[in-house]
Amino acid sequence: METLKVGVIGLRMGYGHVKAYAAQEGVEVVAVCDKDEEKLQQAVKEFGCDLATTDGEELIAREDLDIVGVCTPDHFHAPLTIAALKAGKHVLCEKPMAPTWQECLDMVKAADEAGKKFMIGQSYRFNPTYAAVKQPVAEGRLGTVFYVESQYWNNLEGIGGVGNWRNDPNIRHPFLGGCHALDLTRFIAGNIVEVTAVANHLAFEAQPTDDCITAHLVFESGAIGRALVSSGCKCPFSTTLSVYGTKGTIDGGRICLADGKEKKNWQFEELSKPDMPPPIDGETAAFVKSIRDDTTPPVDGRNGARTMAACFAVIESAAKGGAPVKVNNDF
Repeated sequence: METLKVGVIGLRMGYGHVKAYAAQEGVEVVAVCDKDEEKLQQAVKEFGCDLATTDGEELIAREDLDIVGVCTPDHFHAPLTIAALKAGKHVLCEKPMAPTWQECLDMVKAADEAGKKFMIGQSYRFNPTYAAVKQPVAEGRLGTVFYVESQYWNNLEGIGGVGNWRNDPNIRHPFLGGCHALDLTRFIAGNIVEVTAVANHLAFEAQPTDDCITAHLVFESGAIGRALVSSGCKCPFSTTLSVYGTKGTIDGGRICLADGKEKKNWQFEELSKPDMPPPIDGETAAFVKSIRDDTTPPVDGRNGARTMAACFAVIESAAKGGAPVKVNNDF
């Protein structure tokens, strides 16, 4: 088996990626990049990388690299991804894909032109908690899905990132940071065609954008749903996913299936979680497999961009006081 050589840019989020790649057979992490020299030296010591640089362009220019992992703050995703694709590398880029819709389109175009694999790191799709929800839906046990809902609660007070970039409205809106919620609804029900959203700015005053956003969603399938993101909530981090179908319901990690016409004895049973590796391990392994098998990555550029198209539509609708906004899925 040919060894695939990997370089990872950004070692805060990217450390988990480096560790996951290094654990795979036939994969070697040979280059790392970060502005923090201490993190670089730690990676060299732990994983034996022979290139440690503070310059992403230097890493991308390395000729023997097969894969580049882009795990930087959001506003570096597009330029680094596009540069790596143009240099002939396969790219796995962390979510959210990019701060602007045009950048998302540019990334998709660059992957098309390069003919390389491009994947967005929607790691929740590789989490056994949500894979356990997807499986009975995919098997048809819930019948036709008519409603799906996900909520993402994450208090970001005091978590601004280097240079406070997470609280810069030109870089990240909380709904983009919390795109897991909306992506999970797409994971279950498919493409979203229209949204209406409302928001407020009451819980996290130091953040310059709305900190609680709730969106009603209309799916191409005819299903409807809701996605909520809060960045100022006063509670522990959590994400929920509920699915309602014509034959059954999944809520709170439990499943309830219809039993004939008797409606007095509804009983929920715990969902059986599949035996899966940790999400980042599964995500990187799936990307490597797509390269070896020459297949489409599980969340390729277009799939990832369709999640972002819906996110940008939510932000636009909230800014317009809840006006309906169509979602662009045709690109």
